[in-house]
Formats: sequence, structure tokens, C-alpha cells
Amino acid sequence: MNDLELYQYALFLLSRRDYGRAELFARMKRRMYEKNDRIIDELLIERVLAKLDEQHFLDDDRVVSLLMQSYVRKGYGPLRIKQELRQKGFIEALIETHLENVEVDWFEKAIEVRTKKFGDDLPSDFKEKSKQVRYLQSRGFFGDMIYEQFKN
Repeated sequence: MNDLELYQYALFLLSRRDYGRAELFARMKRRMYEKNDRIIDELLIERVLAKLDEQHFLDDDRVVSLLMQSYVRKGYGPLRIKQELRQKGFIEALIETHLENVEVDWFEKAIEVRTKKFGDDLPSDFKEKSKQVRYLQSRGFFGDMIYEQFKN
């Protein structure tokens, strides 16, 4: 694969959705492996990424912001959001900055997520309470956000 082919492939990917730099690097690396007789030229990929950066097609800050909004709408808590963004290859400092600046009351969000799934009534037995706690933990809420709801 040459510069132009790889650049066009990257533009094709970016035309469909936003990618972070690390995620796009991985996709381009996989494409090069498939199309280039299993030979990967990481310098070529870096050159193409630099060109995309110069043209403002890559912006990790914007992508993290958009993903953060999406994950909040889906009802994810801060722990889950952090995990999802780390898996996409974003740096910890960028993730932390966006989590600090997001305008969400996480306690209210946890209540909203629990209510949407289980209704307004608080559980009366231990088994049901445990089920709801596990659900909220899997959604990425901290323990204090979860247990605050069940205080009575």
C-alpha cells in the first residue's frame, strides 16, 4: 500500500464516523496487514495520520467530547465511560479532563437509570436490592452513588 491508498482509506473511515488517533491507527494497521502481504509500515501510517492531523480531520478532544455525551445519554456512569474511552485508546489525562467538565449530576443519573429499569418503588427484599445494585455497578456508577438511593 502506498501513501495515497492509505490516505484514501483513512478518509473513507472518517467519512463514516469520527475516530480517535489510536483507533484509526489500529484500523489502518489492520488494513495494511491484509492488503500488503502482511507487511506493516508504521512510519507510513504515522505520516498519513500527521497529514490528517494537519488538515484537522483528527481531533481526539472532539471525539472524546462526542463519545462522552453519547455514553451519558445511554445511562453509563463515570467508571464505565472511563473504561470505554480507555479501550478506544484515549489518554487518561484527556478522559479525566472531560469527566471533570461534563455537566452531569451523577447521583441523579444513577437514580434515573435505576428508575428507568426497575420503576419508582425501592426494593423491599435483599435479593431485589442486590439485583439493582449489581445493575448499577455494571453501568459504571460508584458505590456511594448507588447506595445513596437505598438509604431509608
